[in-house]
Amino acid sequence: MSHREPVFLVVLIDTATLDWHVGGIRMDGTAVPLLRSDPESLAEYRNAEFDGQVSFLRHQLAGALQRGCDRLFPRDMKACHFLIVANGPFPDADAELSTRLAEHFVQWMISPPATYIILSDWNDDSGMNVVAGEMPESDNTLLASGLSVLVDSRRQPDDWEHVPGPSQSEAT
Repeated sequence: MSHREPVFLVVLIDTATLDWHVGGIRMDGTAVPLLRSDPESLAEYRNAEFDGQVSFLRHQLAGALQRGCDRLFPRDMKACHFLIVANGPFPDADAELSTRLAEHFVQWMISPPATYIILSDWNDDSGMNVVAGEMPESDNTLLASGLSVLVDSRRQPDDWEHVPGPSQSEAT
């Protein structure tokens, strides 16, 4: 088996637009944009009760992680840590939704491990709140530089492979 470069696989959740982006951060801090969803791709959680919200978001984000792993493989990379990073709590939801979702990923994604983080502001990693999981302090600088590049590159949709939502894929 060939040696694959370890990377942090990151899912960025924008709770204002309810979309996600998946990218990698190499061990030198270099960001690798991979995938993006449609705006409002996560909005369906609003139509469910609490347990249904957790289930829907868990399913969507697990799919995003799986697709990210699939995109790393042909680049000779592998995920060494999953990071799920939101820019705030989910709107119109119970305050416990993010915590319950975070705990699920940390409990079920043990290899590689998962960490769920809420940033108070996309442009300020000093407001980083680890909701569940652990983040080694030695990785903070690496993550801060890679995260800022991934966050900034969200404005360049052509840098990301688009993953169409169900309504778009059914129309094609």
